[in-house]
Parts: sequence; C-alpha cells; structure tokens
Amino acid sequence: MDGVVVERDDENGWKPESIGELAVMVVDDDSLITRLVAGALKAIGITKLYTMNDPRQAMDFVAEGLGGIDLILCDLMMPEIDGLTILKRVRETKKKLPFLMLTADSTSDSVKQAAELGVTGYMIKPFTIDDLQDKVRQTISRSYGSKAAERALPGAEHQTRWS
Repeated sequence: MDGVVVERDDENGWKPESIGELAVMVVDDDSLITRLVAGALKAIGITKLYTMNDPRQAMDFVAEGLGGIDLILCDLMMPEIDGLTILKRVRETKKKLPFLMLTADSTSDSVKQAAELGVTGYMIKPFTIDDLQDKVRQTISRSYGSKAAERALPGAEHQTRWS
C-alpha cells in the first residue's frame, strides 16, 4: 500500500462534503473481485481506494489505526484470516466505521456472527455493479448524511491509492 494516510477524528463527527472525499478499503482474496469493486467505486466518484488481496495486509492496516478510512468492504471467507476477524479488530477501535461484508453464503452462522460484531451491511455474491453502487451510496448516506453520498463537483482533485 502506498501513500500517506491523513489522520482524522472520524469517531467524533467528521462529515465528508461529497463521495469523492471518502477513502475506502476493499479487502478480498480474489483479485478479480477487488478490481471489479474498485472499478465500481471509481465509477460513482470514489477514487481514494486501498485495495488488498491479502487479509494479513488488512490486519496490519487495522493495527496501524485505519487513519483516514471512511468505509470498508471486506470478503467474509478468506484463507488464514476471515472477514469476521478483521471486523472484530476494527470494532475494537472504530465502533462507527461503516463496514460492508461481501459474502457468497447468506445463511451461514458467520453472517449471524458478523451482525453480533456490528457489521453495517452485507452484499451477497454474486451481485451486480449497480446493486453494489446502490448499497455503497445507501451506507454512506446513512453513516455520513445524504450530502456525502453525492458525487463531487467536476474538477475536484482526487488521489487513487493502490496496494
């Protein structure tokens, strides 16, 4: 992962002015899914992306404090470290950070456990790009207000961060 992450006091009311101000972490062991999700997010104006195919890298980022991350999209089933473990670690310090779980199994006990740990929402695989974009906008609107879910004005500067 490249770049410097800006520390914000996210737990105490920081509100983005547009969807383009958000920084999003995407964690999935399938690089194709990660690229598709990142492309879908870019299409709605989110360009500050931290994509990770190794859940250990995500755990390291969580351990460093997740500075500047406004939303996490994370696969549930991954080798070695699953999405529940990442969610649990995130909730130790960031109780309000929006966290969407991506899962192919909507009936598993893992989904129940995720709810108990405070997951914000789910996306059941396979999902359409439109459904993903709608779910992300809804989550942003509920978490940060409807203004935050709006696209930035043309000419706004954005950075793309890749791992």
